[in-house]
Amino acid sequence: MRHLVLFATAATLFTGCGQPEKSIHVTETRELTLHDRHYPGNLQDKPPLGWRRIPGTQFRLINFVAGEGDSVEIVMGESQGDVLGNANRWLGQFGLTPLQSQEYLGETTMLGREAFIVEGAGKYTPGMGKGEIENASLIGVIRQSGANIITLKMTGPTVEVEKCREEFFEYMRSFITIEDHYITPPTGESTSES
Repeated sequence: MRHLVLFATAATLFTGCGQPEKSIHVTETRELTLHDRHYPGNLQDKPPLGWRRIPGTQFRLINFVAGEGDSVEIVMGESQGDVLGNANRWLGQFGLTPLQSQEYLGETTMLGREAFIVEGAGKYTPGMGKGEIENASLIGVIRQSGANIITLKMTGPTVEVEKCREEFFEYMRSFITIEDHYITPPTGESTSES
């Protein structure tokens, strides 16, 4: 019985031998899309060399650590709410008084639209099981995006956050929206039906 099984296996292996090689003929090409390459949140970024990218989470599209001992966190996310509500939530993590108006926030531009700068310092209580940090600082940017907001936030020990300040804003200015989610027709072809 064992010899019969071995013979059947050998016969199966050798049946493909001697057949002509199959070839593939490419008849159509297309441009790369977001299905082919991964940009978190459809963004291309250019982080500083000293920053280390770490895996994102459900709420963090982009996640970095920097500074001495990886003590500074740089996070980009998309969430619900409005600019003032999120700014006050961040300030609340430092035990700071909520703002009554977003006119008290700094202004900048992120991804081609008006955005607001939030800064705070004190004892940072990040929550989610993470320990408090004395003498910590926050620099954040919030931008409305339809019904959602896009946020970029840097937190950590004040000394280390200040060392990363200029890099943070340079990083924010590096964002490019990737809009190659569609396939363009080859040159000479029309997208409309005749």
